[in-house]
Amino acid sequence: MLTRRLVRYGVIATLIATLIAGLVGGSSPFAEAASPPRVSAAAWIVVDGNTGQVLGGHDIFGEFYPASITKIMTAYLAITRGWHDTVVVSPQAADQPGSSAYLTAGERLKMPGVVTAMMLVSGNDAAYAVAQTVAGSVAKFVHMMNAQAKAWGAPGIHFANPDGLPNPRHVVTALGMAMIAEHAMRNPIFRRIVATKVSELPPDPSPRVYYNQNQLLYDYPGAVGIKIGYTIEADETIVGAARRHGELLIAVLLHDTPAGLWPDVEHLLTWGFQNFREVTAIRRGQTLGTVTIGHRRVHVVASRAVEYLEPRGRTLPVRWRLAPLKPDDARPIPAGTVVGRASVRIGSRTIATIPAINPRRVQALPPPIHWTWGWLVFPAAVAAASFWPRKSREPSRLARGGPTNG
Repeated sequence: MLTRRLVRYGVIATLIATLIAGLVGGSSPFAEAASPPRVSAAAWIVVDGNTGQVLGGHDIFGEFYPASITKIMTAYLAITRGWHDTVVVSPQAADQPGSSAYLTAGERLKMPGVVTAMMLVSGNDAAYAVAQTVAGSVAKFVHMMNAQAKAWGAPGIHFANPDGLPNPRHVVTALGMAMIAEHAMRNPIFRRIVATKVSELPPDPSPRVYYNQNQLLYDYPGAVGIKIGYTIEADETIVGAARRHGELLIAVLLHDTPAGLWPDVEHLLTWGFQNFREVTAIRRGQTLGTVTIGHRRVHVVASRAVEYLEPRGRTLPVRWRLAPLKPDDARPIPAGTVVGRASVRIGSRTIATIPAINPRRVQALPPPIHWTWGWLVFPAAVAAASFWPRKSREPSRLARGGPTNG
């Protein structure tokens, strides 16, 4: 186990504070959920795989060796950056120690077959070959891995290789791996691979058939993946996922024991399914309020529904805060335009941020009247004339020759 360090990598302080509040102390809106089962893993977390909502955990910021759950990121980058490439197996890849997909130096294979073999049997040779093919070198691929983790805001993640072999600089956190797994599981190709039970590559010369080592797929109802790992330094690790009645739960366990791994992950997933239920916090089209756009009060509604997992037997208050996108824009606003964002909160926790749209067209703000001095010339002249002294039209007595006072 590694000495725990401060979490860096650009994680927003408020997010950390919220997550900590949600996992320790009574300020969590989910504090009354049934206590999670005792497990032998040094660190663990259970999250809603649809939203990333944290349901429970222990030492979620502690840094540990990940072993082969590293390959979750390797597979994701292969799918999104090099899915149509041809993998050329280098001598360095073929010579990688540890678990193997039995690749031979010099052979050329299609990326999908190599990635599937890598995920099913944790082939380190396959991971190395994928990294070299996608990025040109392992070092460049590792940079891509860390950049993607940072882009997702996954805390405490520092990859040093694509396969998970022990390295003092190769560490992860339970929360960081849960966030990586949540994002990866949004990709349909990734979901299909991690749920695959058997695959094969062309014979070389013997048949190469691979059976998924994730026992959840065979033993746990609703299991959908995703990856296990083991090294002496990391001990047993797993990222497991299951779906029931539309709810997708992801559990991450780090530094577990051989005897505890499978019962631990099953007990945590079962705890999540039994003690939380999916609730609609906001309906699609629900009125959210008004935002000010160009000095106009614009009525807005939710562009999509927001669901979250609520402890069974409790009803939690839902609140949201609206913010306009372009508060100074005075142009017409067509119906269905995204004019703001709604941050949806359960207690102190933000569970979603959704676009807010206006259901009806909004007219342009009338152009302002620009007063100038020219507008005042005529009215000023009229006013001045009305007060100006007038000369009498009657001839003077002197001019008529009349008497004067002497």
